[in-house]
Amino acid sequence: MKRLTSIIITRPTGKSFRLMVQSWVLAGAVVALGAISLALIGSALVNVKLFHYYSSTKKMNANNQAQQVVVERLKNEVDALRSMMEELILKEEKIRQDLGQPKQRRLSQRRLLKKKQHQFSAAYPPNHYESFATHQLTSELNYMKGHALAIEQRMRRHLSVMKQYNNWFDETPSIWPIYGYVRSGFGWRTHPLRRSRQFHKGIDIPAWMGAPVQATADGHVEFAGWGGGYGWIVVLSHKFGYKTIYAHLSEIGVNPGRKVFKGQMIGKVGSSGLSTGPHVHYEIRQRQTALPPADYLNLDLFTAVSKLW
Repeated sequence: MKRLTSIIITRPTGKSFRLMVQSWVLAGAVVALGAISLALIGSALVNVKLFHYYSSTKKMNANNQAQQVVVERLKNEVDALRSMMEELILKEEKIRQDLGQPKQRRLSQRRLLKKKQHQFSAAYPPNHYESFATHQLTSELNYMKGHALAIEQRMRRHLSVMKQYNNWFDETPSIWPIYGYVRSGFGWRTHPLRRSRQFHKGIDIPAWMGAPVQATADGHVEFAGWGGGYGWIVVLSHKFGYKTIYAHLSEIGVNPGRKVFKGQMIGKVGSSGLSTGPHVHYEIRQRQTALPPADYLNLDLFTAVSKLW
């Protein structure tokens, strides 16, 4: 005999319904409903897990992309800083060698420069930072910035010294007053007109009448006028107690107190005063002591560094 289960459906108003269902059908429906409920719950849980995984993966990818951007920026900064440091090493070594002794510059400049470049390449090899993490790149970048700052500070000191040397050099006699040759040198000689033995305090450089005479250093015109046996004369005063004298001129092109610059024309060659022909008598004095002008002809900055200062 089949077992039936009655299901009565009542309403507040109206008729009631009575449904007769076999027991196995009802049990199957309950089981199916339970299975569906479990499937829906499992699906919801899986979707939640997938959503969290997707969100975390998306966030991780965004962080990785941001970190990659930072890493690339740091690598670019490292490369730029490395190039700047290489250039600073070249400039610093060039200035250092320029300020050194001329002989040492010739013998050791290339060797010392190659040594510095090798040391730098060993400490900061190219593509050495490809596998570095962000914090390692940041640390290395900060260290390199400190190194570059130290090089820049040394360069500033070198440039300061170089600027001072240039200022000194501008005020130091270093060129010919007029290009030619020395006919009568510095020292004891027989005076060509007086025929007596006298100490010649300068040099005589012959030239054609009216040739331009130039100042051999920056300075001020201390005297410009007639100088007796010197004829028409210009006396310039410079730093470090230097004075330069240009004698036997035919014309004077500057006035006393005027500032003049190295290479500027200050007069013209003549034969005034006690002179046997057109030439420039050129003297260099330092605190009233006559110096051999030959030591100050064709003088460059680096020779001045090693010989005069």
